[in-house]
Amino acid sequence: MKIDGDILTIDLNLSMDEIVTLEEFVRPRIEYIERIETEDGSVLSSSALLSLLVSIKKTRPEIEIPFLEKEQTISFASGTVHWKYHD
Repeated sequence: MKIDGDILTIDLNLSMDEIVTLEEFVRPRIEYIERIETEDGSVLSSSALLSLLVSIKKTRPEIEIPFLEKEQTISFASGTVHWKYHD
């Protein structure tokens, strides 16, 4: 996790403890974050992170989260997630 001004960059391959830490970091600063980017080449390894990002987007829709705003197909050990972004 790296913050540069109003842009937060995260790795998609976070452990559950790191996701909890990310949530604790973001919640009090949510009004100051304008964009959440993902590190190049990182692979989503937890549906908990996906849920957190969706929750942040619902809480503050003006935050840009490019990872959520494009069509995705993500494979997990337990299955595949496919979604399309709709405004």
